[in-house]
Amino acid sequence: MDRERVRPDYIALSVILLLVGTSITIVQYKIPSILENVMAMYDMTSATGSWLMSVFTAVGIFLSLPTGSLTKKLGPKRVLLLGCGVIVAGSVIGAFATSAWLMIFSRAVEGVAFVFITVAGPLAVEKYVAPEHQGTANGIWSLWICFGSVIGSTITPMMFEILGLTGTWLAYAIIVAVMALVLMVAVRVPASVDALRVETPEEKVSLADYLALAKPNALLYFFAYLVFNIEILAVLSYTPTFLQSQGMNASLSGFASSLPGLLAVVSALVFGKLIDRSGRTKVFYVVALIAAAPATFLMLTQAGPLLWAGAFLMGLIGYGIPVACLTSLPQIAGRKELMPAAMGVLMLVQCLGEFLGSLVTPMLLGPDLSNWMFCGMCMGVLGIAAVVAIALCRFK
Repeated sequence: MDRERVRPDYIALSVILLLVGTSITIVQYKIPSILENVMAMYDMTSATGSWLMSVFTAVGIFLSLPTGSLTKKLGPKRVLLLGCGVIVAGSVIGAFATSAWLMIFSRAVEGVAFVFITVAGPLAVEKYVAPEHQGTANGIWSLWICFGSVIGSTITPMMFEILGLTGTWLAYAIIVAVMALVLMVAVRVPASVDALRVETPEEKVSLADYLALAKPNALLYFFAYLVFNIEILAVLSYTPTFLQSQGMNASLSGFASSLPGLLAVVSALVFGKLIDRSGRTKVFYVVALIAAAPATFLMLTQAGPLLWAGAFLMGLIGYGIPVACLTSLPQIAGRKELMPAAMGVLMLVQCLGEFLGSLVTPMLLGPDLSNWMFCGMCMGVLGIAAVVAIALCRFK
């Protein structure tokens, strides 16, 4: 049988992966909009309460590389299902947590699942989707965090008011379980597809695989993606604070910071289709990075029309970066067997970027969070450095 005929339909697969990823991200972003309520329930200080979100990043830094090896050993679909099971377990623990630290532990468990999905999702596209359709498939898949963050932040306050913490946590766990069932039943991967890359229990990512990626070309590539995640974290976390300091109400400021994620529906699909049709990724990566740098500056320093210009610039062009990055990663890996290692490194870079974004941004803003122009300029310069890095990087 023709090897291409045994592949699952790439649109159906991409949509199912998107649904699974979105359900996981909803769980991740159930905390921010009710953070004060949860902190009050468990008598948390601000320092302790911050771990309810930052523990996701901490877990990712340590588990991204091992997850690449696990995915190579078990296969993407099994790791995706494992991630769904783990996050359901974490949600159940959190639903019945009796102390602050048990609640934080439950979030760490959920963070493990988030890493599993983050690594295994793109590897499923790389393994099960034909190369000529991977741009479109990655475009669809890349929307999972955008959709999940918006949905989670928007509906959680209503869910919390109606169902309370226990009911909300269990409701989200049920949603993930349903999506896992859809993945298990609807995505049938024939043995002949698995044969496209033979996997055995003994096969795992080795140190040599990671050392093969420790070359200037790959380091430039990963640096650019690191910068993008620093920029996104800064915008999502601190733009509302800036806008509220300028007199904007909390609801509108939250909408402004999340607008790029909503507009990413357009950029992800358009960039994916353009990459598929042209067979090129570098030009789109460079264009997206060029847009992201001034967009980040505007969203951290402007409260008028330029703010919305920055949001549209980031959403319609800047958010093409994940699509271009995921689609071009096989070129950086060089060999198919290095893809799990490359994906593990990419996810490590993503988590590290989020961590640095949460660490560096308040340092740039100063103790009273007032140095917005200085912070915006630093982020802009960093964004320009990312453009230069990708421009120097060798890939098509």
